[in-house]
Amino acid sequence: MSAISSTTVPTATGQPLSWAAPAITEFNFSRNCTAAGMWAAAEEVQFLPTLWYIRNSLPEDLIPVPTDYQILEWFTSDVVYGNETVYTIMRNSAVENCRYETCEALDWEGIADLAGIGMVITYFLEAIITTILFALMSLDHHITGKSHVGNFIVRLGLPKLHIPYRLSAAMHGSLDQFLNSAIVFALSMLAASAFENSYSNLTGGEYTTVYATLLSVLLPLFTVFPVAILQAASRGTLRRSNLRVAIWLLMIVLSVVVCVVAFNASRLLTHTEGGGFYKMLSPQQNFERWCAPSEKEFSVRPALYIGAGTFAFTSVFWFVVVRSRRVLWIPAFGPHRGLNKVREVWWLVVAGLNFIGMWAYLALFTEYRRLIVQRAGYSQQDTRWSVGQVLTLFTWAPVVVDFLYILILGPKEGLEGRISNQWDIVPSEKKESDTASSTNKGGMDKVPLVHDFDMSFPSPDFRYSYPSPKEDAYLMNQRSRGTY
Repeated sequence: MSAISSTTVPTATGQPLSWAAPAITEFNFSRNCTAAGMWAAAEEVQFLPTLWYIRNSLPEDLIPVPTDYQILEWFTSDVVYGNETVYTIMRNSAVENCRYETCEALDWEGIADLAGIGMVITYFLEAIITTILFALMSLDHHITGKSHVGNFIVRLGLPKLHIPYRLSAAMHGSLDQFLNSAIVFALSMLAASAFENSYSNLTGGEYTTVYATLLSVLLPLFTVFPVAILQAASRGTLRRSNLRVAIWLLMIVLSVVVCVVAFNASRLLTHTEGGGFYKMLSPQQNFERWCAPSEKEFSVRPALYIGAGTFAFTSVFWFVVVRSRRVLWIPAFGPHRGLNKVREVWWLVVAGLNFIGMWAYLALFTEYRRLIVQRAGYSQQDTRWSVGQVLTLFTWAPVVVDFLYILILGPKEGLEGRISNQWDIVPSEKKESDTASSTNKGGMDKVPLVHDFDMSFPSPDFRYSYPSPKEDAYLMNQRSRGTY
């Protein structure tokens, strides 16, 4: 390449420049991607990054080499008096040819409260535990047609103390605890998302990233799926049905608020196109324009619509069609031949749809987060732990402890660990064919107290009662003989 000489030419205002740059096509703006990334990542044009970027892009055989003042004068002349041709070419070259360095230099903050490592582990733990419980209860329903602890193990001819039986009892015994934890987790996610998005829209505060807006809808809806799966698969074996219906109504209201507020802010779901030097965006906005997956590359909004529709179908289907008795103030259809057939399989339809939605949402979130982390490099915060993530991870600790207690000590001792020593656990003999006249109100005289692990109980439906004097004397005798 021959030497390119520099001459002095006048500007549009008539004032001559001390250096006439070579043709812009002679510059190599992708020669030093580190310099290009630092310049493009700056929130405003700074002299030192600009000098470093342009000087590393000059033709290698340029004679004479311009001074720092001449380079800045030439660049400023293009921005102030020209049409920003140089600035636009520099920016496009940094974004297109040095995307990795530019994205990493933008110092993407991420949103660790929703997508941190601890939160990802929490989501997967919830999905895995839900899957195990759903599979176990589905097998139980398929073999016995009821939600009875260990029935399918007994059908296989295994003894009550066998590990599969203990495992079954532990799963069913910890279902209530896990469902309560899942409900609290879902309500907290929905409430936090509704408040954050509503506050941001009402106050018109600082820019909310598209990434944060999408996750604030995707993840709260994800937490609703495990609750729907477990509630459907339990098939009415859990107590406090009125309270659960009230909580379910609250979850529906919060879910509607989250979806309406987020979809109302649809302007945030479209990347804002900034102008030139005088219309520069923040580093977070630039990262989403240049580095985040585009709508064509990775579309999230259709999944949000499908998830919201699945949740709406689940709610309407249960509240309108499935219920055969009045709950709270909400009326229900009475016995009907067609509805009864629907009610026999409704739990599998609803649980199956929500099961697919749960894993689809988790896969969608995982892939979207992976692309963000890959392009942001080590600068973003989604790969770091925080105190809040650790606290959230321990949401499932009581469930694990409860499960291990029942697995190791057996259902009776494990479940009695939840209550005061003033109470004892007795198995319920209540069947579906029992009537009110054949059921003892107190539940103490009719059902003997279970005092060892070799027990046979047909249902996880336990009643708490004080031991009768006769039972108390029996226990004292057993303890004195060392058999209890």
